[in-house]
Amino acid sequence: MLDRPLLVLFLSSSLAVIGAVSYTWASWTTETLISVDKRTEVMATQIEFIKLEMERAYGNVQAFK
Repeated sequence: MLDRPLLVLFLSSSLAVIGAVSYTWASWTTETLISVDKRTEVMATQIEFIKLEMERAYGNVQAFK
């Protein structure tokens, strides 16, 4: 008779732990991807600025092939 409540308690605890770990991982992944996206946008803006300044200073130089 005591086995049934312990089984329910064990299963509930297991599901709660799995849910907490899944939520933490999903939250970390989302924050990391947003951070990487922001840094990528900043780098793209800086590269575009450098390209425009170089074209202004040196003209439109084609790459060697």
